[in-house]
Amino acid sequence: MPTAPGMYSAVHSILPMSSVRLLLASVRSLLRRTFDARPWRPAHARLLWFQVARRKWSSEARLSDDEHLTAAAAWLERAQDVMTDGGVCGRYTLSRGWTSSYPETTGYVIPTFLALAREFGEPRFNDRAARCVAFLLSLQLPEGGFPAGEVRENTRRPSVFNTAQVLSGLVAWHAFAGDPLALAAAARAANWLVSVQGTDGGWYRHVYAGVAATYTAFASCCLAEFGEQIGEPEYLAAADRHLTWSMRHCDPATGWFDLAGFTREEHAARRAMTHTIAYTLMGVLRSSEVVGRSDGIAAVGHAAAAIVGRLERSRWLPGMLDHRWRGRSSFACLTGNAQLALLWFRLHQRHGASSGLVNAAVRALNLVKRGQLMFPDDPNLRGGIPGSDPLWGGYLTYALPNWAAKFFIDAMLERRRSQAGFSTRPDDAGEVPDDVPQSVPISSVGARSPGARSGAHLERLLPGWPSRSEGR
Repeated sequence: MPTAPGMYSAVHSILPMSSVRLLLASVRSLLRRTFDARPWRPAHARLLWFQVARRKWSSEARLSDDEHLTAAAAWLERAQDVMTDGGVCGRYTLSRGWTSSYPETTGYVIPTFLALAREFGEPRFNDRAARCVAFLLSLQLPEGGFPAGEVRENTRRPSVFNTAQVLSGLVAWHAFAGDPLALAAAARAANWLVSVQGTDGGWYRHVYAGVAATYTAFASCCLAEFGEQIGEPEYLAAADRHLTWSMRHCDPATGWFDLAGFTREEHAARRAMTHTIAYTLMGVLRSSEVVGRSDGIAAVGHAAAAIVGRLERSRWLPGMLDHRWRGRSSFACLTGNAQLALLWFRLHQRHGASSGLVNAAVRALNLVKRGQLMFPDDPNLRGGIPGSDPLWGGYLTYALPNWAAKFFIDAMLERRRSQAGFSTRPDDAGEVPDDVPQSVPISSVGARSPGARSGAHLERLLPGWPSRSEGR
């Protein structure tokens, strides 16, 4: 039998050195991913088996929307209960279990808890929101900002995006409870956001990875809504400046917003996760609604229609898209699906757009429902929404982030409230195409699919909307 060096020489005699290195790197990556999944744990082994061989289990089980919704809410409750500080844990990972409380997402979980309390008449969710507020107030920094990342990583370094999401939660809590401490903290947070904004409207400091990005539109819209609520023109002006900055990065030919990704590499390649694309579009839309900007509303309508076209063609939504709305991944980002469903519902209900957006929202949610972990007995898993579908995809591999559950709950509540007002497609309308990998891949990223729909498709989906040239 040949020794290991002998085997290496045999492989090298067949393949060039560069190919051998690539093969070895791929094998190491596969082994590391397999180890991270902890497949020797029975619950994990069954979970992985279902990901490969029983992918249609959820749709075949014909679980109701309420079953999916209540399971996600129960998982989000557990994400708070496993923490002792009142915050909501950032994620559950197959490799390490629960991580630590995440101030950013704890902030925007507050409106979700309050909405669950209203919808189901369950005051315990109001109590949970109160615990979130107490946790956040204990973390506000002297200058008014809130920390970046999870508390295990950092409690002293502020973040623009995280502060804005906490602001939204404090404002929602004050509207519900009339809490003066929450209102004062919200004002301090808003003042800090204005103080660190660039003169051109962008945020360049205290941003993720030091990279200015248009998805901070989802931060500025929180500032806009707060400014509108309390009648503060300084906050409205700051949000309008950021909207102007964001619109400078909009491609009028496609509705794409550049700088929508997490990294400089993504920006250079003009691609982004659906998660941050949705942040960008929802932020631009909400800011435009508050400050009265038709150019922002039209741009979001253009992009929204293009993504609907991507979903219609594929009957699936890749987790990463490029500036021509082509798929750039072989996995789905379930958080992005839920966020885009929320965007489409809002466009339909707030602006009278066609039912095509609602059908797309329902289809996107059906894809999330199929990826939701509904069968495990393990309460750490049951009801959770993975970062990627399949679980080993490139966004938060083998992890269940709390923000996926939050946006799914928000979208399902919106669907529930609107159920009588729109038509739906059957649950099996969201099958993943045959060319999408259904087994554990060595590499999870690849390019696929053609570009965006034409302007005629935009007009069919969004009749009566401002044209792309208006207000620019």
